[in-house]
Amino acid sequence: MQDKTNGLPSLNALRAFEAAARLGSFTLAAKELSVTQGAVSRQIKHLEGQLNVSLFHRMHKRLKLTDQGALLLPHLSQAFGIMTRAVEKLKNQDQDFSLKVHPTFAIRWLIPRLHRFQSRYPDIRVRLTTSSINVDFSQENFDAGITHLGSDIPGIRREKILKEQLVPVCAPALMQGSHPIRTPEDLRHHTLLHNSPDMKEWRTWAEQQKVEGLSLERGQVFEVDDAALQAATAGLGVALGDLFLIRDELDSGRLLAPLGLAPIRTGNYYFSWPSVNGESKGIRLFRSWLKSALDL
Repeated sequence: MQDKTNGLPSLNALRAFEAAARLGSFTLAAKELSVTQGAVSRQIKHLEGQLNVSLFHRMHKRLKLTDQGALLLPHLSQAFGIMTRAVEKLKNQDQDFSLKVHPTFAIRWLIPRLHRFQSRYPDIRVRLTTSSINVDFSQENFDAGITHLGSDIPGIRREKILKEQLVPVCAPALMQGSHPIRTPEDLRHHTLLHNSPDMKEWRTWAEQQKVEGLSLERGQVFEVDDAALQAATAGLGVALGDLFLIRDELDSGRLLAPLGLAPIRTGNYYFSWPSVNGESKGIRLFRSWLKSALDL
């Protein structure tokens, strides 16, 4: 393939000339290029030798371009401007930011607000995956995750973003039936909606509230929190909902907390990322936006 740069002077020499000609001073050119004035002078003298022309009239305390210098300057300025813009575009090109998120947090909080992040940072494309299984950075190719519970892992950084606070919730219709819920014991007359087959959260609630005799096995089992909450909204039974994530439903009256808003605490949500990715643009910007949006 033909070398299209064959015969061109060095870029350093061309850059030195362009800066000196544009600024009208070897001293100012040296300052801009972070070199000595002598280095700029030598580069330009070398360039003049290669081209066999004089580029400057060297006058007392000022420079004046020769006709040849004036011919060369605008083309070099345009070429270096093109290179500068190309590099900046490359540095600020659209970036994919892959994020694995717990489904309930994604559906009830993140997705309704994600457009705000995208509007502020249109060059960052968020690729969102939801799963009730926390991200495993050793096996999965994600930049970051919003995880639920879990423990510290070497090489993984995580910051607590939300305390999970669970209360029983139901549709208003259940309060108008033959067995309204006024005490924890009244739950025995209703279907408990579970967010996982292990029924762990209702079991924990019963233990912390010292409620006995609840028939956990009689309840309806779902795979994720949001499905159980949707079922509760439809009047199928009583679910445990996180106060932060069901705020809209409580405010609108689509869900009620019949036993009050004193919650049990079962764990936290975290923003997690591999330490080696800590300085990436996507993580830095998303983490900052997330903390601001959550008022952390």
